[in-house]
Amino acid sequence: MSKAETILERMNQKRPILGDGGYLLELERRGWVDSGSGREKVGTGKGSGQFTPEVAIEHPDALRELHREFLKAGSEVLQALTFFGTREKLNRAGYGQQTEAINAAAVRIAREVAGDNAHVAGSVSRTQLFEREGRSAAGHVRELLNEQVLLLKNAGVDFLIMETFFHLEEMLIGLDCARSTGLPIVATMTFRPKLTECSDGHSPAECAKAMVGAGAHAVGANCEQEPDRMLGILREMRNSVSVPIAAQPAAFGTTDAIPCFTRLPEFPDGMEAIQLPRSSFERFGSVAVSEGIQFVGGCCGCNAAYIRAAAQGLTASNSNSR
Repeated sequence: MSKAETILERMNQKRPILGDGGYLLELERRGWVDSGSGREKVGTGKGSGQFTPEVAIEHPDALRELHREFLKAGSEVLQALTFFGTREKLNRAGYGQQTEAINAAAVRIAREVAGDNAHVAGSVSRTQLFEREGRSAAGHVRELLNEQVLLLKNAGVDFLIMETFFHLEEMLIGLDCARSTGLPIVATMTFRPKLTECSDGHSPAECAKAMVGAGAHAVGANCEQEPDRMLGILREMRNSVSVPIAAQPAAFGTTDAIPCFTRLPEFPDGMEAIQLPRSSFERFGSVAVSEGIQFVGGCCGCNAAYIRAAAQGLTASNSNSR
């Protein structure tokens, strides 16, 4: 990969760019991150326990190793572990005073591993305040997201991934903050509890159009659904906008009745029972070109084995399209 090639140039090539997988759940499985299930209800719409990224300063070698695994598996993008890295969320976990240090360390570690071989993205997620407090939290959300995107820009990320936003209104606030950095922006909504609309009632097509209108350079969906179930969302977005489409599905199986893995009773401490085979990501990689998906990665439950499988699918698809 050319160092001078931007993420936007890369996404507009014929073969999709391959992202990485999920960090917090994988590190929780390895014993480095606390799910918070013993202290806070999860999967209820009231917040995802702890799952905060202080591992970047407390156990940097564990984070560094996971980045290496994704890079070796074929990832062309490494996301700095800054998901749930806003000051209020970190404060709830007891790390608010280390907000700057955690975000800076996460970017530094990703950059060290990426070298000249991968782009580095800053991950910016929902604050959880819309779920907890409703729309009255909008002003506070803006302050929190504005602070974090500036921290990430100053730390030197190549672009921003705005991900796992349940409410379009919160995503648009985040995009307004992110746009001020001048960095390329990939924006992915998460659809829960329905596949047909986000939490504040907007269809995938409406979300895609609004995100592009707010400055996103690529849009898509991430988390909650497995690849096959996410495809319908992605197709609707693809048909409504002309920018690149990004996908980061989860590696957990869901059901027609409950199409969101965080609403299943297995979340968060029994998810091994709903883990998908890696072949699901190989299939997803193989159909990405024909489906018009230009950024293929993974979210929760997706480790390096799934990314390697997706890389194999992309390679096969690219060979067949020649």
